[in-house]
Amino acid sequence: MTQQQRDSLNYFFVHVFNRILACEEQALSRVGASDLSVKELHVLEAVGDLAAEGRNTMTQIADALSIRVSSLTTAVNTLVRKGYLERGGEPGDRRVIRVRLTPKGEDANHLHAQFHARMVDSAAGRLNSSLPSWSLIRSPPERVDTGLSP
Repeated sequence: MTQQQRDSLNYFFVHVFNRILACEEQALSRVGASDLSVKELHVLEAVGDLAAEGRNTMTQIADALSIRVSSLTTAVNTLVRKGYLERGGEPGDRRVIRVRLTPKGEDANHLHAQFHARMVDSAAGRLNSSLPSWSLIRSPPERVDTGLSP
C-alpha cells in the first residue's frame, strides 16, 4: 500500500467516524434527548442488548464496551441520575449489581436503534454487494491493532 493510499484510508476512517458522531448528536437534539452524549447512548445500547441476554452486570457491560468498570461506574451514575438507567441487586447474591434500562432509557435506546437502522439503510443503498470489498464489511476485525497499549 502506498503512502497516498494509506493517507486516503485514514482520511476515510476519520471522516466517516466524525460524520457518524455529528449525525448522532444532531439526531439526539432533534428528538429531545440533548441531555445524552453519544457515549452515554452507547452505554444504553450495551445495557439493553446485554440485559436481554441476562448478562447485565457491571463487569459484563464494561467488558462488552471494552472499558474499565470504574469508567462504566461513572457513566452509569450519570445515567441513573438522569433517569435512563436503574441499578438492582441480584436476589441470591447482593454482591452482584444488575443494570437495567428505565422506560426513559428504553425510549432513548429505541430512537438510537432507529438512527442506526436508517444509517445502515442509507449506506446499503449505495453499496454494490458484488464488490470484493463487501467481504471486509461483512466481517470486520474484532479488534483494531493500533500499536498502543490499552
